[in-house]
Amino acid sequence: MNRENDASVPSATLPEMFSERVRQAPDAVALVFEDEELTYAEVDARANRLAHALVERGVGPERVVALALPRSPEMIIAELAVLKAGGAYLPLDPDYPAERLAFMLADAGPVCLVTTRALARAVPDAAGTSRLLLDDPATAADLAARPGTDPDVALDVRNAAYVIYTSGSTGRPKGVVVTHTGVGKLVATQTQRLGVGPHSRVLQFASPSFDVAFWDLCLGLLSGGRLVIVPAERRVPGPELSQYAHAHGVDFMILPPALLAAMPQDCTLPLDSTLLAGTERVPAELVARWSPGRRMFNAYGPTEATVNSTLGECPDDPPPGSTVPIGVADPGTRAHVLDAALRPVPRASRGSCTWAAPAWPAATSAAPA
Repeated sequence: MNRENDASVPSATLPEMFSERVRQAPDAVALVFEDEELTYAEVDARANRLAHALVERGVGPERVVALALPRSPEMIIAELAVLKAGGAYLPLDPDYPAERLAFMLADAGPVCLVTTRALARAVPDAAGTSRLLLDDPATAADLAARPGTDPDVALDVRNAAYVIYTSGSTGRPKGVVVTHTGVGKLVATQTQRLGVGPHSRVLQFASPSFDVAFWDLCLGLLSGGRLVIVPAERRVPGPELSQYAHAHGVDFMILPPALLAAMPQDCTLPLDSTLLAGTERVPAELVARWSPGRRMFNAYGPTEATVNSTLGECPDDPPPGSTVPIGVADPGTRAHVLDAALRPVPRASRGSCTWAAPAWPAATSAAPA
């Protein structure tokens, strides 16, 4: 069991923390997409204009907004706008089967769907859900006329921030509502344990439908650094991705082990960077390939605990076939090690807390301290 100092974990909503970053460095670069760059002030103003439009459509605390948008600055700005309006965003992947999308919409009951004209065709209609097409000229004109200041919305850390649908143990999609409560823990983890700050250039690789994308948002925009969005066509294990990371001087990445394993041997990632792998077992052979020249962490955490719960720093040269630890609990988090019968494991049996990701998700629980 490990518990960090609770006083080191801020208690604030994501919009509150983002507004502080805007205040501190409005002209700093916040978003990068190919050759496009947007400052914190520009992102803030665009998100605020959309937030005002969403509030007018009934969005507020505990109200859901569905998002079906291409990988672009608009995707990040829309997420911020929903949160600024007090709502919770539900990412929709247009590549999902129509039946799955219809289930998610019916189950979550979003007030509004924010999308584009091209992607709107892939999302089924849902009763009670209006549509806002960002690339409609009428919408663009409406947003341009709205104020670029924060909407007056009373938001609490206990309010919902986003909704993620996992596959569920039965294969039926299971919606998980995540509040702002865990945002402070993510910020404390990224600053205290990972060293992320205004100097950081964070790769935004994860799909918005995957909860890691929420941590990407926090890593880039709540640290004062810049979030480098990977275009859809570059999200492949090859030179398209590696060259993009090098070109933009990326120094922080969260990438899935399967992608790292599939990267050709002649494809490299920036040195002197930090690499997080997780969501599945991280083989020692993968660590041996990618950890030299950079800090590498094995990350573990269930969706319900706000993306991440533990971090284990990987050695440069682990013995082949060895277990890569998931490490110790994040700041403000208490981890409990349980056996196969869900009984607490005696402290003497845990060694130095270098336990590996369990075969059964229920065998390790993590919750805010």
